[in-house]
Amino acid sequence: MNGLILSKDARIYLDLSRAQQTNFSAHHASTGAQVLQMSQEQLAQVRWLLAEPALALEALDKLPNLRWLQSTWAGVEKLLAHPRRDYILTNIRGVFAPLISEYVLAHVLAHERQLYAHREAQKNRLWFNHVTGTHVGTLRGKTLLVLGVGSIGAGLAQMMRHFGVRVLGVVQAKRDIFECDVVGTMGDLPEFLPQADYVVNTLPNTPVTQNIINTAFLESMKPSAMFINVGRGQAVVEDDLVRALKNKQIASAVLDVYRTEPLLPQHVFWDTPNLILTSHTAAPSFPTDIFKVFWDNYQRFNAQQTLSHVVDFSKGY
Repeated sequence: MNGLILSKDARIYLDLSRAQQTNFSAHHASTGAQVLQMSQEQLAQVRWLLAEPALALEALDKLPNLRWLQSTWAGVEKLLAHPRRDYILTNIRGVFAPLISEYVLAHVLAHERQLYAHREAQKNRLWFNHVTGTHVGTLRGKTLLVLGVGSIGAGLAQMMRHFGVRVLGVVQAKRDIFECDVVGTMGDLPEFLPQADYVVNTLPNTPVTQNIINTAFLESMKPSAMFINVGRGQAVVEDDLVRALKNKQIASAVLDVYRTEPLLPQHVFWDTPNLILTSHTAAPSFPTDIFKVFWDNYQRFNAQQTLSHVVDFSKGY
């Protein structure tokens, strides 16, 4: 056995593999402690690893002959922080776009249709309309700004255009993107931000993307706009966002990712007005989805072919 499945869903991945190949064989464990119980000989045999990044980090120094690590997540910051670079790291792409799109759509529709205000009115037995509340809106004719138009951003853009939404995309190097109406770079933000009704960050955590959601950024947004972060928490200057919401510089914000997770009970976000918090659940990893990516790369690895979704250690994605 030259592989190790290290995951809370290890048994599921093992069963899925055996359904594809009856003689499939690999070590499997659901915790780092179980890896410690493997013999030195067994650990030395491991050439590939399928794992969640946090668990992979626990095993990385114990696998001297590792050649390929398939992350079960898109985000691999924990592994990039480790100095080891003598293996191929691949992540998950192409499966999270529908899930992220569902998440964003849920929140923008709730905002347009005033669902939270309706709920409060219901609690008070109040008939909600334009007299007692505010006008209910529609997505048609609105503008969405997507920061980062990779597979997730492109999927989101494509879905939103079905609702009549105009999409502005921001990428590192300007190029034509079919899913967007207009494409620019970070240098175009002063022009793009005042146009956007919704701003969604999907960018990975790199030195270039840290702290970009700051006071200057937020002051350029419409007072009626919503900010949604499904990228990484390091993109947001937290105090600046809190100040913008308290001062009503923007209408609202939705956060699914944070600088520190889980969010501590004493964090200011819990009491910040017009801020909706979710617990990094915008795009859950379903084993059946993850397995398709792993199995394709597993076959490529055995055939000594180029793997898909290789992470560039120097770029961080």
